[in-house]
Amino acid sequence: MDIQEILSPVTALLPAAWDETTRLLVVALAGALILVLAVVLLARLAGGRGAKAALPMEAAPPVALSDGPAMVMLAEAAAGPARAPDLDPDEWVSGNVIHLDRYKAVGLIRCDRVKSPVQFKLAPGRAPVRVGQKVRFKGRHGARRRPVADVVERAG
Repeated sequence: MDIQEILSPVTALLPAAWDETTRLLVVALAGALILVLAVVLLARLAGGRGAKAALPMEAAPPVALSDGPAMVMLAEAAAGPARAPDLDPDEWVSGNVIHLDRYKAVGLIRCDRVKSPVQFKLAPGRAPVRVGQKVRFKGRHGARRRPVADVVERAG
């Protein structure tokens, strides 16, 4: 059997002015599009939105002492990237103000001890600090959550 004979009922629906090659190309593209949409629909229904979430640290299998060094390194690599320890919320940390947004009443501080910029709220009325100024702060800042400074003062 020829592919043109199989697809003749579908190609008969297309304009007669098109040649047979164009008709087959249009039918093939339409079939490919329908196939892709079906795969996307099945993926959505199956709940596949990317890679599966990693197991929490409590659910990770413990590493036995009898495992060799290679197995220990594999277990550490599977647990995810190494995270820096959280900073103490009562500890004062210093950094530089890198951004002030007066409309949203927030600012950002760059600090060497915290990977991402630390966000803080501006005081009502006017900002107690300026961009480029050295400040000290303490608050909820660490490697596992969004860093936010609760108390910001000018460094003296």
